[in-house]
Amino acid sequence: MYPLIIGGVVATCMLLIIYNLISERRQLNLRIKQGILLTSHLRSVVDHCQKHRGTSNAVVSGNEKLLPQMIQLQNDIDNLIDSEMSQTLSDFPQWQSFIEHWPRLKQHALAKDLSPQNIVRQHSLMIDGQLMLLDDVMRAYDLHRLMLDSCTRVSEICIDTLRVAETLGYTRAIGSGVCARGTCLAADRILLEFLRISVKTTSERLLSEVKLINNNDLNSSLETSSKAVRQQIDALLNMVDKRVLQRGQLKLDSHEYFNLSTRAIDEVLNIFSIVIQYASQKHTRMI
Repeated sequence: MYPLIIGGVVATCMLLIIYNLISERRQLNLRIKQGILLTSHLRSVVDHCQKHRGTSNAVVSGNEKLLPQMIQLQNDIDNLIDSEMSQTLSDFPQWQSFIEHWPRLKQHALAKDLSPQNIVRQHSLMIDGQLMLLDDVMRAYDLHRLMLDSCTRVSEICIDTLRVAETLGYTRAIGSGVCARGTCLAADRILLEFLRISVKTTSERLLSEVKLINNNDLNSSLETSSKAVRQQIDALLNMVDKRVLQRGQLKLDSHEYFNLSTRAIDEVLNIFSIVIQYASQKHTRMI
C-alpha cells in the first residue's frame, strides 16, 4: 500500500512541476508577444518623430510648402501617444519624459520661435531617449531570449537597425534645412561631411552583421533587403556630395531631398520589419 501512496505522491508532484513549467512558458510567451508589439509601436513613434524633425527644420528654414505635412505628422504622433498601446509604457521614465517634452516641441515648431539648430537638437535628444526606451522595453519583456541563429539576437539587430536609421534621419533633417534655406553654410558642410562618413560606416557594419545571420528562413529576404539598402544609401550620399555640399545657391528642393532620404531610411527599416515579423511568428529559437 505504501508504495502505491508514494507513487501517487510522486506522480502528483511531477504533474505539478509540469503544470508550473507550462504555465511559466505560457506567461513568458505572452510577455514576449507584448514586447514585440511594443517594440513595433515604438519604432513607429521614432519614425514619425524623425520625419517631424526633418520637416519642421525645413519649415523653420523657410519652406512653407511643408507646413501641412508637418501638421499631419504632429497629429499622427498625438494619435500614437493617445493609443491604447502607449498606456502600457506609462511606467517607463523615458516615455514620461517624451510625452512631457513633445507638446512643447510641437508648439515651438508651429510658432517657429526656435532656430533650425535648436529644433534639430531638441528632436535628436527626444529621439535618443526613445531609442533608450526601446532598449529598456526589449529587456523588460525578455526579447533578448529571441534568437535568429545560434549567436544573433533579435533585440541586437533591431537596435542596430534603428541606430543606422537614426543616423540617416539626422542626415535627412540637416539636409532638408540646407535645401530649404538654399545655401550650405560652413557649419552645415562640416556636419554633413561627418554624417556622410557615419552613414557609410554604420550601414556597412549593419549589413556585415546581417550577412552573418545563418537562418535559411531569412537569408533570401535579408539579402534582397541589404542590396536595396546599399542602392538607396549610395543614391542619397551621391546627392549629398553632388547637390548639397555645394557653394553658392542650391537648386535642390528640400521635398526631393527629404523623399530620397526617406527611401534610404525605409529600406533600412525593412530589415527591422523582416526580423520583428519573424520573431512575432514564433519561428525564433528560445534560449
